[in-house]
Amino acid sequence: MSRQAKPGSKPYRAQLRERLTALGFPEEAIPAQVAKNLVVECGIPPRTAWRLASELSLDVAAHQYNAVTGDPRAGMRGTRIWEYEQWPERGVRPTVAALRVLARVYGTSWKCLLGLRDLEQLPAKDLAEYHAEPDTPVAVAAPEPEAAPSARTPVRAEGRAEEEIGAGALDDAILLTKTNVDDVQLDDLWADLDFLGGAYTRTAPDSILGQLAVIADRTAALLKGRQRPKQTQDLLLVGAKSSAMMAWIAGDLGRYRRSRELNSAAWLYTQYADDRLARRWVRTSQARVAFWAGNGIESAKLAADGLSYHVGGRLTDAPLILAEARGWSSVRAEGQVLDAIARWTAIEDPGLGAGGEDSFFNITKDRRHYMAGNSLLSVGQASAALREFTTAREAFEQLSLENRWEAMDPMIRIDTGRAHLRLDDLEGAAAQVGPLLDAGVGKQPDMVRAMLKLMATELSGPRWRSVRTARNLSEALLDAHASARP
Repeated sequence: MSRQAKPGSKPYRAQLRERLTALGFPEEAIPAQVAKNLVVECGIPPRTAWRLASELSLDVAAHQYNAVTGDPRAGMRGTRIWEYEQWPERGVRPTVAALRVLARVYGTSWKCLLGLRDLEQLPAKDLAEYHAEPDTPVAVAAPEPEAAPSARTPVRAEGRAEEEIGAGALDDAILLTKTNVDDVQLDDLWADLDFLGGAYTRTAPDSILGQLAVIADRTAALLKGRQRPKQTQDLLLVGAKSSAMMAWIAGDLGRYRRSRELNSAAWLYTQYADDRLARRWVRTSQARVAFWAGNGIESAKLAADGLSYHVGGRLTDAPLILAEARGWSSVRAEGQVLDAIARWTAIEDPGLGAGGEDSFFNITKDRRHYMAGNSLLSVGQASAALREFTTAREAFEQLSLENRWEAMDPMIRIDTGRAHLRLDDLEGAAAQVGPLLDAGVGKQPDMVRAMLKLMATELSGPRWRSVRTARNLSEALLDAHASARP
């Protein structure tokens, strides 16, 4: 051909028609030759090839289909014809009756609309009908409706350059309708994420991490294919949430380098998805991981940035405000901590649970009050902290067993004990952690081990080092720290 054109595109077909005309093919024979070339040379399936050879858009083909049936309201749509064209890989299998009508629209026989892969998937009855019918093509021109939308006119040789401007745009746009994912797959991915988010509180973190990795791998594999734009965004959101959840749990296991990598991946997903709620998910996870990795100021700044993405009531501000307070508490920035606690107190809803699709990030009441108490304790507000820990304990005990995060029991006990130490109440401190030590700590997330070591260090300080009870308690806490590795 004189000019390079995308195989199968409108310019390609126009040039093909010119060549066929120059070779002496009559006008009525050209569509069949174009269709044959599209199938053989371009690898286009027969039903699509014949529609393109007839220079019909999906909607115009549907309009003419309805006209052939004699009922313009018959209900054929361009989307259904597209589904017919996607079969047998996906889409919908066309009936023989539908193929017969399409054949009349395209001016061919219905058998010409089936390829080898189609025949291999046909029901036995349809295949028998296929073999029973003569092979002679029936060139029946479809009646041209008087007001067919976007009706095509014969392509003229003159003015070709003007016609090629924008030619093939519709065919390229139709590529956007091709997809390797459907709503069922997306629903399954979201359902799995919601289930694992709920199971996190009562299931070994390694197990949850492994299952989330399967979702992340499956999502990444799907994204390598083609989807409709909205489906691509949904997959990006699944990728963002699964990666953020994995980062959170990897932090529980003390794998902070891996947590940062996963959060970086999650943030990249959110940037492409361009979704405010997803940015909140990731900032919540990043702030948590940064704090427990020892980067308090970074944690506070990440939490503050997360609050800038307003999402209405879908994800409460409480976890991020409390993360901001906790971050500042690591450097004893009392003013910033008290400001954040005041903002949280103003919005705290005692009846707010952690249900719904964002239960993983919408932390429960016991964890909210624990975070507030931990921040207050770090800036010397021991009495206020003790009140928050008491509320956290009450809220924890009111939760059903399946909704409790088991790490909260030791964390509340340890920090309540630390608050008693700040109030010079060694006996009260021992009463809090004694039952925990007697029962055995068992495997715990990394932050529980960190709190055990912190309390042991405080008991070894100048205020308590000369007290035998304090020394014994410190040694017991260090033993528990060693045995609590997840």
